[in-house]
Amino acid sequence: MTIEGLIGDIILGDLHPARVMGVINLSRESFYQESYAGEGAVLERALAFAEEGAEILDLGAVSTAPGSPPISEEEERCRLFPALEAVLDGLGDEVVISVDTQRSKVASDALSMGASCINDVSGLHDPEMAGTVADHDGSLIIMASKERPGDVLDMADIVANLGERKRAASQAGVAVEKVTVDPGIGRWTPDKGPGHDLAILDGLSRLRVLNRPVMAAVSRKSFIGTVLDRPIPAERLLGSLAATAVAVYNGAHLVRTHDVAASMETIRMAEAVRGRPAVSGADGIEVEIFGHWGRPRDLHQAFALLGVEEGGALALGRKGSFRALSIRGVTSMEAIVIKQEMLARGGDAAIPMGALRCDPGEMEVLVLGTEAQVRGLGKNLKSQPFKLPVVAGAIEGALERVDDPKRYWSTTRQ
Repeated sequence: MTIEGLIGDIILGDLHPARVMGVINLSRESFYQESYAGEGAVLERALAFAEEGAEILDLGAVSTAPGSPPISEEEERCRLFPALEAVLDGLGDEVVISVDTQRSKVASDALSMGASCINDVSGLHDPEMAGTVADHDGSLIIMASKERPGDVLDMADIVANLGERKRAASQAGVAVEKVTVDPGIGRWTPDKGPGHDLAILDGLSRLRVLNRPVMAAVSRKSFIGTVLDRPIPAERLLGSLAATAVAVYNGAHLVRTHDVAASMETIRMAEAVRGRPAVSGADGIEVEIFGHWGRPRDLHQAFALLGVEEGGALALGRKGSFRALSIRGVTSMEAIVIKQEMLARGGDAAIPMGALRCDPGEMEVLVLGTEAQVRGLGKNLKSQPFKLPVVAGAIEGALERVDDPKRYWSTTRQ
């Protein structure tokens, strides 16, 4: 599963550099006072961020920091629209503009003026929000939220919440390629502590199951201050950069930050270490290593140290290494054969219901098993009919790419 999406005309995803979104706060109530840009400073801040490498700017007029007083829609408009107009006039098409709002009427007017994206931290609490974005063919960032912004605490619930919100946006007409998800890192509610945020950051890769680009918004947040004993947000830059590196390594495609220039090298280094997906394919077939745990050769050495004989140590190494593979482009018959072959080896494969009905068209199969089982699958598929020999070659190619240095650096990166 190669993830790809759009914010305006900026492409996000696995095969593209992690994008940077510069934060422009129009609210004096912001938790980080240095990020506030008054009416006279907005364009200057926007120009500076664009010069530093931000491809997207996020303008927000309502502070969501704990304890911030609510403001009326009229006040939000008074703060937002003069600033939005100034930035649009001053930068033209140089950057994509996102607006951070929870109100569909504000979103509608912002998109009409020329903004390309709505960043909704409420998780579509306004029932008209998704339809409004769809009407303007806009992009949408959805943060995990139920009753209040950021009130979803653990990763399992975050994945479920964002999956449901993504489906709701799609049903309202938002193009799926224009949806980006945000797990909601930060102390949005009193019962959300640093442990929750650290667990989300560590488990960020779990959001890949949603097949949407992921935004990480960790910049100068309270969990960093707690861990490093830095109660003042202005003192949290180094901690923010460390958290940003972890977020990008764990799969973030978009970084929302108050510190564009300082973040750029951190982001580029982290994505270089993360590498590209382990993908192989030909003739309409694509196989990707969706998840992996354990390396056969490493385990081989561990078993050898225990005194296991050479052949047994090698075999156990492959049995102790788990792989999850996404196989795309197969027919219903091919999907059924793959499942049967994996079941025969003690593994399994998830196939669409359409495969059981012999529906026409291309399908995706998720194969689950040890490396020994997966390699056995590939070996047996070589003698099967249809395009199954091509699938076998793609499986072998994808398995080899897990440790291929070329996956980690390429001069052809866009």
